[in-house]
Amino acid sequence: MTMRYHDPSLDHDEAVRYLATTDRSKVTEALISIGLNEMDGGWAQNTCLQFIGHPDDDIASAAIVAIGHIARRFGEIDMTKIIPAFEQARRRGTALSASVNDAMDDIEMFT
Repeated sequence: MTMRYHDPSLDHDEAVRYLATTDRSKVTEALISIGLNEMDGGWAQNTCLQFIGHPDDDIASAAIVAIGHIARRFGEIDMTKIIPAFEQARRRGTALSASVNDAMDDIEMFT
């Protein structure tokens, strides 16, 4: 996995455009931006949930990390949706398990 720290600031429409591409870099940037900047927490959570099951581990990991950011920013998250998605991600492998653990730490700390 080739995750690197980057603090993207895409507006909502630009993030949606990035998500519609097949460019891994743009999709991961959009997901992190959504986690850090999107003002509609419900939309942000649901959008990230759609990408947790993505076959590309970098994209799935970015979606998981973004869920942690959403929990930190909004102080709430729908665990009935998050837990099954995180459990499925954990079954995929060690790299995603580490992202899930980090996101769960944020969820536990901020919600």
